[in-house]
Amino acid sequence: MADNYGTLHKELVETVIDLKKIFLDPNNPRFTSKSWDNISDEHISEDSIQEVTKQRLVQEFSIYKLVDNIKINGFLPIDRIIVKKFAEDKYVVLEGNRRICAAKIIMENYEKDSDYVSDDVIDSLIQISCLVYTGSEEQPAWVFQGLRHIIGIQEWPAYNKARLLVQLMEDQDLTLTEVGKKFGLSAYGAGQWVRGYYAFTQAAEESDYTQEIDERAYPYLQEIFSRSNPVFKDWLMWNDTEYRFEDSLKFNEFLSWLYPRDEENVLDGTEVKGNWENRRIKRSNDLRIISYLLRESINEFEMFRADGDLEKAQNAANMKKYLESQDPAVETLDKIKNCTKALEDIPFKLVVKQKEQLVELLTGLDEKVRELLEACQ
Repeated sequence: MADNYGTLHKELVETVIDLKKIFLDPNNPRFTSKSWDNISDEHISEDSIQEVTKQRLVQEFSIYKLVDNIKINGFLPIDRIIVKKFAEDKYVVLEGNRRICAAKIIMENYEKDSDYVSDDVIDSLIQISCLVYTGSEEQPAWVFQGLRHIIGIQEWPAYNKARLLVQLMEDQDLTLTEVGKKFGLSAYGAGQWVRGYYAFTQAAEESDYTQEIDERAYPYLQEIFSRSNPVFKDWLMWNDTEYRFEDSLKFNEFLSWLYPRDEENVLDGTEVKGNWENRRIKRSNDLRIISYLLRESINEFEMFRADGDLEKAQNAANMKKYLESQDPAVETLDKIKNCTKALEDIPFKLVVKQKEQLVELLTGLDEKVRELLEACQ
């Protein structure tokens, strides 16, 4: 592979190309596997090859999230599609296959039903602003996708993403479903980001920890609204109409787990700030452990509240569950259930062929059942 990364920008020419002249890359690096077969240039534009490529993108790479996004926003040339000419008036995508695939799906559906999407969106799809690669690199798709996906675009902090969603909702009067579609999120996913933002705002503006709260706490507040933590959200008394926690005492207690204050060693009344580095919940996902304790092992949850040692509380809950599973009473009840199930499933052939033995066993069983019933009365 040529060492020409420093000159790549000189080998990219800005061009506007008809969508119908742009073809999906069947040799997309995303498809690499042991069974991957290279498709030569003369076959790239064949309908069968393009259809297989499209279907693989649809099945494996969430294309319909992009479809929904484009149907709302149009095709945005924020990140330029990079293509390479492989035949007269034909270009194959080097970077941007998912977006071109989504654009083609929308165009196909529009041709079948003109009400599928607005004319303004279609206008944004007819011609695509591209960068045409003119260099001699044998595998340019690997170079461009490597630069983008291995080095990567710098990820936004989670708080900034949530702030953007909320800002759009407020400025454009959008629902969670509508703002989610703009960014390829479900209504539930968008709701998790938005609720986390309002919870963070409450913590930063109204709690006892306004001096400590920073963006590092946001992932923890967002995690409260995951599908794994409804019991913890309810413990804090989340009001989904007002977008706030109503139990301020418990909310402040939760924040103290993130910013513990060492107040015992202060003698002169100096204000003490909580220390993030000493937080009792090391990862946002650990909130799922707390939810489990609340739901299944309340004594161990109270143990955590008392001493702040989540690992000890979790180990104690696990041991309790193990010991309960070894309880002979529980084991006996399970055996009776299995016996009842076995009786329900007795095959007719057994009744016919081993009738005498079966009667003897059932008689003995009947006696034991009657003794137990009398003892229970």
